[in-house]
Parts: sequence; structure tokens; C-alpha cells
Amino acid sequence: NVAKEMHVGHMRSTIVGDTVCRVLEYCGHRVSRISHIGDWGTQFGMLIAHLKEMHPDYSDKTLPEPVLADMRAFYAEAKRRFDEDGEFRQRARREVVALQSEQADNVAIWRLFRAASAAEFQRIYDELDVDVE
Repeated sequence: NVAKEMHVGHMRSTIVGDTVCRVLEYCGHRVSRISHIGDWGTQFGMLIAHLKEMHPDYSDKTLPEPVLADMRAFYAEAKRRFDEDGEFRQRARREVVALQSEQADNVAIWRLFRAASAAEFQRIYDELDVDVE
């Protein structure tokens, strides 16, 4: 999941997928190693709404340093607000609809979270010696 720590369930499927790829490659098959990240679901609505409210001066070029420094905490705070605050939940739902409608600022924020998460995932893939395209 984007903006969340990779947990053992993610690692398990990553390692199983890498193992299957290695076996198929050994057998001579051409394999595409793809790690899909970045669904446009509810989690992005909450992240976008939370970012816009907590960092209204954000740039569409980079995430604010406090967000980058601890995306897990940022995600947890957004999730807590989503679960406890009905008004925030409605704003988050509107933000995900805007994202799904390809509203430029929401797509830019999605790309920032996705890129930051991909960089962290790559660090873990490197430690596990897993190749991903």
C-alpha cells in the first residue's frame, strides 16, 4: 500500500512472486517483473484531503518534509481522522472522486505519494535481492 510500511504480507507476496519469476526465467521464459502500486481508492482520498488541510501550502513538485520524514505517521493520522470524523470522511471521498476524474492537482499529489513509496519499496527490494521493473 502506498504511504504505508511494507509489512510481512507484502513481503511474502513479493518473495513468492520473485521466486516464481526466477524459476520461470531459469526455464527460459521471458518474465515481466511488475509491482503494482498506486490504486486510486479511498486511501488516496484521505491522504489528499489530509495533505491539503495540514499543509495547504504544499507544492505539486515535492511532498512537505514532515510528510516525507514519516509517511507512516501521516497515513495513520489521516486514517484516524477518516474513521472518527464524518466531515473529513466526506471530504476524503470527494477528493478520491476528483482523483478518479483526473483532476490535475490530485493526480500530482498521487504521483508524489506513489514516487515516495516506490523509493522506499525499492530500498526493501534491494535488501531482499528482488528485481522489479
